Amino acid sequence: MKRRTLITLFPLSLAIACSAQPRGETAQTAEDRYRLGSRAFEKGNFPETERQLDGLGKRLPALAERIDLKLALSRGQGQDWLKSYPQSFLIPDALSFLAVRKNPEAVNRLLQRYPDHPRTAAALELLLGAQPKNRQWLTHLMRFFPDNPRSKLAAKQLQSLGSLSPAEWEAVAIASKPQDADLAYQKAPINATNLLAHAAVLKMLGKKPEAANLLAQLVQTFPKDPLAFEAQLARADLLPSEGALTLLAATERQYPKRGDEAVWAAIQVWVRQRKQPSGAIDLDLHLVNKYPASEKAPNAAWELASNAANQGDLASAQKYARFILRQHPKDAFAPKAAFWSGKWSEQLGDTKTAKIQYASILQQYPHSYYAWRSAVHLGRANGDFNVGLASIPVKWDAPAAPIVGGSPALKALIALGEFDEALRQWRSETYGRSFRPAELLTEAFFQARFGRNMKAINLSARAIAVDPPKDPRSYAQTYPLFFAAPLRQWSADRGLNPLFVASLIRQESRFEPTIRSRSNAVGLMQLLPSTAKYIADKVKESAPYDLDKPDDNLRLGTAYLRYTHQKWDGDTLLATASYNAGPGNVARWVKQIPMTDLETFIEQIPFRETRSYVINIYENYWNYMQLYGVGLKTM
Repeated sequence: MKRRTLITLFPLSLAIACSAQPRGETAQTAEDRYRLGSRAFEKGNFPETERQLDGLGKRLPALAERIDLKLALSRGQGQDWLKSYPQSFLIPDALSFLAVRKNPEAVNRLLQRYPDHPRTAAALELLLGAQPKNRQWLTHLMRFFPDNPRSKLAAKQLQSLGSLSPAEWEAVAIASKPQDADLAYQKAPINATNLLAHAAVLKMLGKKPEAANLLAQLVQTFPKDPLAFEAQLARADLLPSEGALTLLAATERQYPKRGDEAVWAAIQVWVRQRKQPSGAIDLDLHLVNKYPASEKAPNAAWELASNAANQGDLASAQKYARFILRQHPKDAFAPKAAFWSGKWSEQLGDTKTAKIQYASILQQYPHSYYAWRSAVHLGRANGDFNVGLASIPVKWDAPAAPIVGGSPALKALIALGEFDEALRQWRSETYGRSFRPAELLTEAFFQARFGRNMKAINLSARAIAVDPPKDPRSYAQTYPLFFAAPLRQWSADRGLNPLFVASLIRQESRFEPTIRSRSNAVGLMQLLPSTAKYIADKVKESAPYDLDKPDDNLRLGTAYLRYTHQKWDGDTLLATASYNAGPGNVARWVKQIPMTDLETFIEQIPFRETRSYVINIYENYWNYMQLYGVGLKTM
């Protein structure tokens, strides 16, 4: 694949924003004046704000509305600005400023029209600093901002005032930890929402019988409420498998419009609780036949296809695969169904149909693992799974993607490097509505900018799945190279392919440096403390380490990945499976499953988690190579 040199659009945005400048004044001067005026405004130095910003709107037209607001507030003309800009995204900024200056009208308007806006939260924190016993503000903060650190304190402050109303107890419950929430919900209004939330709290506390009783009360008291169905599913989750299956069958009959969800929950009882996926085959067939449009139907259809293939009935397997492609072509199971439909055609001797199928996968699902394998079958890519120790050139300085969603003001603020203010602008522009696909990429940009890498990757992946962008740089948000310096260093020191290491990190932690798993695996490469100690001793890494620190985690994680490669004589596929499931399990699978066809071997890995893990890492690598490597042929 040929690659073209692309440049970032941020300087262009800045040029547009600053295009109307008088002779003799440079763009840099306008930038500096905006920054200095904004800093002065934040510090309450209003004369300096006026000196820097006065007249600047003509020179930075994209920011004129923001400049006018700061000048108006500096001059005590906030109400006049509100009248002049009745539809502005910046109204919450103006109201927040006025509210904390004891303007009752602004406070009420802010709470009523923008109840869960970020500027409302900021204003409430300041207001409560001055009036910590204001019951209305305490209750509002807890109800609409339960994750705000100040809300936990608000719950205690409100209780200390005494004589709480049921509505206030409800707010306390929403903002409290499980133990306190349990007590608060007992005094909150009895409605479907609170009963379901209280049951969830009790489940977290290990009080399953009490939780089940509340869910039964919800169904009996509010049978027509939409949450009654959710309560039935939650009840089933608390029961032994036999009781759960009986309840879910009754739930399907009772709620026919959501019957597919009840059937899917029953399938999960077989898979997760009984650990007998084969026992769910009849339910899979029922789901596909009765609810073909259900979003769970592709998953059930794939189980039917896989089961038929394992029994040698390739015609039936293809029938279910084609059902997925026909009814749910955008589902996550579609690339898998398309690939195996082609491979089964090959096995039946129909190579022409197989090639057509493989070619269609490259067109429809070009970023999937199955696109790589299809390219291999068509002779367009290297099919070697052993890439972990490969030495490859990497484009570490690949250009960043431009901001697509958002106003000219947003892009101008980003170009100026005013990221905090840009985030406030973005939150106001998107308040009260869902993100469009291009806006998901912008939201992902901000999440990454402020260190929330998992959210950034997941949001951008959603955006690309819904509406694939034309600009290839946008895919770099989904497949980033965060922590590039230590990633590059330790991959080189261990003789590992850095893009494969990045692929593993993306699967393990989404590049979150301090993340913990349920099994207490830590950090970027998800090392168990015991594994870290073992590998540190084995490779004689005597220096102290902290697994929450990216450099230390990569130092030991790459050592362990190198070790798993050595364990399997450089076999990346088995090394990768071992990294997830442990060398002992992989050794057993190698004895049980033929390795003559590695595509089939992967699909037959007994652990679902490890099966998906291996596929996802190779899919990651396929995309990392296209973004930062030397193209498709290298695989």
